[in-house]
Amino acid sequence: MSRQTAVFLPKAGYYIFKIDNLFKQRIMKARELQGVIIAMPTPLLKNEDIDVSSLHKLIEYVIKEGAHGIMIGGTMGEGTALTDSQRRLLVETTVDQAKGRIPILATVSAVSTRRSIEFTKTIDQSGADFMVCTTPFYNKFPDSQSILLHMSRIADATSTPLVFYNAPGATGNEVDADTADKILNMDRVAGIKDSSINYSNFMELLRRYPNKDERPGFIMQGDEAVFDSSLLMGADGVVSGGGVVFIKELIALYRAATANDKPRSFEHQRLFTKQLTHLLGENSGRDWVFNIKKRLHEMGVIDHAYVTSPFLMQHREG
Repeated sequence: MSRQTAVFLPKAGYYIFKIDNLFKQRIMKARELQGVIIAMPTPLLKNEDIDVSSLHKLIEYVIKEGAHGIMIGGTMGEGTALTDSQRRLLVETTVDQAKGRIPILATVSAVSTRRSIEFTKTIDQSGADFMVCTTPFYNKFPDSQSILLHMSRIADATSTPLVFYNAPGATGNEVDADTADKILNMDRVAGIKDSSINYSNFMELLRRYPNKDERPGFIMQGDEAVFDSSLLMGADGVVSGGGVVFIKELIALYRAATANDKPRSFEHQRLFTKQLTHLLGENSGRDWVFNIKKRLHEMGVIDHAYVTSPFLMQHREG
């Protein structure tokens, strides 16, 4: 792993890192991430502790299915409902099990900059390939300077490339294209996962950087309804939670789109959307986490389908 020169700021209470040439090389490599990234659910026991045995099996399944990366502790992973010790265990276990076979993106989102930095510092040397962070949540931050400050301070506090996760539906904080562009151009930011469901803003980013080789970082789509068109228009990849049970279908979609095969891309998107809609069920807003875990349990990938409270389950095990 490359290193940076760490400088401690006593008043701020955290480190900033002076980028050296080795870290610059690491960032440049990180910005080449592309393909199908699976936002993995977190297997749980009945008491909501992490089911480590099932986590091992889930990681092996995702790798065997051919995914290009694993994101943990995000929305699909119920990350904000886990304790810090659980989140740390999730990261360390995943990195150890993956053994460098696939990039690991570890989510460090929190309600404030300080809390995000503190958790980031606890896993900075875990071996995760990327840190992933949203805007703060719960409180509203209508001034873009708040968001830029938040991301820059977290980026400065880690020796690991950072990914901006734009998810206003979860955080309550909108990020416009200009602000997203500024974040993408931060020295320690490797890319963006856009789950804003704002296709216009997403397309604006792609228009500003039509040549993938000249982008300041990767641009990935997190809206599962528009994977086909996003890839055809030049997105570097997709990040999917529900796609954890349809990985091969998503890889087929990715390959068709990157080959500019529109008919096959559309066909794979239609099939993926149909399968996912059926899986999530009529009450998808209520049951989505449980239904995805339930399917993985039925497939024999994980041992239980438990979710964190207050998510509801259609039935209780045991």
